[in-house]
Amino acid sequence: SIGKSAFRGCTGLTSVVIGNSVTSIGEDAFYGCSGLTSVVIGNSVTSIGEDAFYQCYRLTSVVIPNSVTSIGNYAFNGCTSLKELRIEDGEGTLSLGYNTYNSSNTTGKGLFYDCPLETLYLGRNLSYNTNYSYGYSPFYNIKTLANVTISKNVTSIGNYAFYGCSGLTSVEIPNSVTSIGWKAFSDCKGLTSITIPNSVTSIGNYAFDGCKGLKTVI
Repeated sequence: SIGKSAFRGCTGLTSVVIGNSVTSIGEDAFYGCSGLTSVVIGNSVTSIGEDAFYQCYRLTSVVIPNSVTSIGNYAFNGCTSLKELRIEDGEGTLSLGYNTYNSSNTTGKGLFYDCPLETLYLGRNLSYNTNYSYGYSPFYNIKTLANVTISKNVTSIGNYAFYGCSGLTSVEIPNSVTSIGWKAFSDCKGLTSITIPNSVTSIGNYAFDGCKGLKTVI
């Protein structure tokens, strides 16, 4: 394991390769490593701790291997250059924390809220708390997100999944998906067409609410 705060504040660190003998990345492990531009996470890592890459603001892309089962709160908080995220194909569910929690008014933000994501590959089902206090989904209101690929390993698109992703113009839903959650594509104002495969048996309330550009539904 990489222990808590192991490389915290190592601002000169520019690249990291985490080998296949490492199973966990601890809390605050690379907190404030502001020079970090590249990280390779080995496919034996099962957990990424809270604040693990907090304020790694030069990090541009991340690949989450299918061995990872959980990512803690604030793990990518302040990663303001992170544009590409790949969650590799896997059968297990990936559990995600939240990014910001404000107890005074019970509001929050999703795990990647601070990240100007443009490209996402989603290779597995996600688990996250959709209560108001936990910030909906990891991609909630990321207006820069334009390219989304959903793998055939995905069987459900969760509540609030792409809520407010106004830069999203098209998305292909594979025929492995059986359910589309509550407000999954709400306020995706740039979405012009959508095809619902015959595998889908349920679509939640407000799933396409506010999709003002949506002209074609198959």
